[in-house]
Amino acid sequence: MEKLLRNLPQVSKLVEEFGDKYPRIYVKKASREVLDRYRKEILEGKRKDLKNLREEVEERIKEISKPSLRKVINATGVVINTNLGRGPINGQALEFVKRIAEGYSNLEFDLESGKRGSRNYHVEGLLCELTGCESAFVVNNNAGAVYLVLNTLCREREVVVSRGELVEIGGSFRVPDIMESSGAILREVGTTNKTRLSDYEEAINERTAMLMKVHRSNFFMEGFTEEVSLEELVGLGKKHGILTYYDAGSGLMLDAQGLGFKVNEPSLKECVSKGLDVVSCSGDKLLSSAQAGIILGKKEIIDAIRKNPMSRAMRIDKLCLGALEFTLRLYLEGRYDEIPVIKLLTQPVEVIRRRAKRLLRLLKDISPVEKSLVKDKSKSGGGSLPELELETYCVALRHSSISCAELSRRLRTSEPPVVGRVKDDLLLIDMRTVFDEEVSVLAEVVKRIVD
Repeated sequence: MEKLLRNLPQVSKLVEEFGDKYPRIYVKKASREVLDRYRKEILEGKRKDLKNLREEVEERIKEISKPSLRKVINATGVVINTNLGRGPINGQALEFVKRIAEGYSNLEFDLESGKRGSRNYHVEGLLCELTGCESAFVVNNNAGAVYLVLNTLCREREVVVSRGELVEIGGSFRVPDIMESSGAILREVGTTNKTRLSDYEEAINERTAMLMKVHRSNFFMEGFTEEVSLEELVGLGKKHGILTYYDAGSGLMLDAQGLGFKVNEPSLKECVSKGLDVVSCSGDKLLSSAQAGIILGKKEIIDAIRKNPMSRAMRIDKLCLGALEFTLRLYLEGRYDEIPVIKLLTQPVEVIRRRAKRLLRLLKDISPVEKSLVKDKSKSGGGSLPELELETYCVALRHSSISCAELSRRLRTSEPPVVGRVKDDLLLIDMRTVFDEEVSVLAEVVKRIVD
């Protein structure tokens, strides 16, 4: 034991060996970590030699020098996958962002007058054109949008919301918590499964500032249920001179029925047309752009929100703004087949099947793995269209000696990482969310992890 401990190299010696090949900050960190582990294992009697020490130091250097944020192959079938960065962004939009980021831009500069301008200017006109709203304002995410709407218009006054819409979405974000933080007073009405127009009307009093409806995001209710429509809510608001607000969440710009989705999901244009005073949504869900919170509404309301001091704390950055502007122009020009999330959701199932069969062909010679083509269901995900199920095809894998959980772990920790899903003791690779150019790469990853 003592001899092994004496023979452990000093950190400085390892830095000298590897310092010309890798950044020294990583060499020092990796060397200390590996040496500490070896020392502990020697003292516990678990290690009898040092033969792999340098190899392990170099492997650890490689691990810690990789960026933490990495590109992942999404084989879950969930199109808007929040944990995997929501949805993809159009490639031309990314090139546009790159051009803006590489140098300077007119982010807050009016080129005509030579004076300071507004970053909101770059997208406000596009949003008004696409949705029919009077005015629009954009912040860094929809939680910020909800906060600003409530803080500006309802501080220390009541907001009436159905109990069935007091949702919690990813990351323990809860609507009641945002309302409390904004200074608005929550007034719950109805029950979990049934809320009637009379429930809203009976709750209205001299302190009522707003009637609010919230997109249910990641769940839907069916059976013995009842809810108030946007039209009914708007009518009640006008009757009592009270503002109406819909947190639309998903950011659907196109007609759901026109896309072939048999769901009750109004587009942003439809929401605005119903006469709501304010509508908000995310930019990185069905809209298929960068993270943003989009607020649409009457001009005097948007002007008030714009002047809220907290709007600066929640302002959108230039990279997200660039991606959003380019994406909105795709919608304006009718280039819907270039919008990634829409394309992934509407792709024909036969296209997915062909992609799955291609992967199966590339994997035909590997063993001892059982491979099969499986028909299953994909989800929209990301707090949008929760009731939507889409037919898909998966490549199912089962190893003779490795569990599905271990196989899944090996895929996740490979290069590039691949995230699938486990179902019925099978590892499913859902080909809806695997791009054509990723199929051969995916096949190579699978071959490596089963050897």
